[in-house]
Amino acid sequence: MNKLLPITTLFMLVFFSIGLSASVDDDNNSIGKPSDHVDYVVMGKSINHRQSVSAKLNLLNTVFFAEIFPVKIDSISTSVTNGLLTGPGDAADGLNFSSARIPFLAGQREMTIANLTQRYPDSTYFFSFDTPAGSIKNLPATFIKNEDEISNPGPIEIALYQQSNEVDSNAINSDQDLKVTWSNFIKGAADPNNIIDDMIYVILGNCHGEEIEHSGHAISNESALTYDKQEFVIPREKLTAGQVYQLEVEHSNMETDIYKNIEIIVTYAATTFLDFRTKGKNPESQECPEYPYAMDGGQTDRIKRSD
Repeated sequence: MNKLLPITTLFMLVFFSIGLSASVDDDNNSIGKPSDHVDYVVMGKSINHRQSVSAKLNLLNTVFFAEIFPVKIDSISTSVTNGLLTGPGDAADGLNFSSARIPFLAGQREMTIANLTQRYPDSTYFFSFDTPAGSIKNLPATFIKNEDEISNPGPIEIALYQQSNEVDSNAINSDQDLKVTWSNFIKGAADPNNIIDDMIYVILGNCHGEEIEHSGHAISNESALTYDKQEFVIPREKLTAGQVYQLEVEHSNMETDIYKNIEIIVTYAATTFLDFRTKGKNPESQECPEYPYAMDGGQTDRIKRSD
């Protein structure tokens, strides 16, 4: 014989069902979106120079590159995987990103932007990658054609100062702060999209090709250097007597956009590398090669350290 359930039991079943449904919804919502893991992507073409002790600039190469920046940029874990860039030219079959914490790729280097553009035409390319919150497929990034002139900034000249005086790059006092200055970023400007203004980056590396100071990444660092800045100070605590160091200064002329809450930066950049030496004897007896190991792939005149 079928019996009707007591009304109190029915209410309990209904509330249990609603609670279970809400719990499932909460679990699904906790997964989030890819933009919770990826802050922005970068694609660019850069012209790289080496500055000698006599301040002469020597062209090293031009390069096409792309990067995917995670939201937690300082995390040791990898949150972006299976990165792929597709597009025209050498990207037609797809270019794979590295499996590094900040996925990166660099194309075949050339000596001129014109030759580089033959390999990587000014057109639209597409980022695809996986995150713990799902995948992004075919995020578009576009080089805007400029028929009249090269969009990259001019070569950068670096100067070093201590106690308000310009100093020889082979005679830096490690007991004093070191001020790094650069030639004017003439093509730099504010971003009409209000995403990020054109940027300047200063990176300090040791003789083993390891980064030990950075002026700040775009978007993720509020104190990062924009186009109108003229200097960056390296604190003396970063320097040791009797050592060889390397500087990288980059001017980044950028176009911006946004896709599924992920910012897009397409950059035309110029970078100059400069070595400098500190006076005195190294108290730590750390051995350095005559010329620092490469800190950046653009340093094609230097050897990469093999651990």
